[in-house]
Amino acid sequence: MKIFSFAALALFAAPAAAFAPANINASRNTPLQAKNAPVFDEVCETTGVTLKRFMAEVAMLNPEISELTTLFGGIETACKAITNLVKRSQLPSSETLGLEGEINIQGEDQKKLDVITNDLLKRALRFT
Repeated sequence: MKIFSFAALALFAAPAAAFAPANINASRNTPLQAKNAPVFDEVCETTGVTLKRFMAEVAMLNPEISELTTLFGGIETACKAITNLVKRSQLPSSETLGLEGEINIQGEDQKKLDVITNDLLKRALRFT
């Protein structure tokens, strides 16, 4: 599960790096160094700015990183499915509770829900 944590961190750190101030000494421009951050004049009081809206604005302002929208769409869908799994896992009849029976690379027992969510994320991101 530790490998997944590093992969997820890399996925979420990339957009943050896209809007970080560019290094003055940097001579080359990579696609993840976006120049235009979206500004939202109107924001919903209940939901704020949704991920979908934010990524659409970023893609319009920075066409060179438009593929990032697809990636975050897959992550968004997977997170919604994981949320539903976690909600249902609290039911006594749920088959997602308990240990998987295998040991991960750190020597810890894997839980069924960890294995299920890892597989779900892999499937959601397969075509992104």
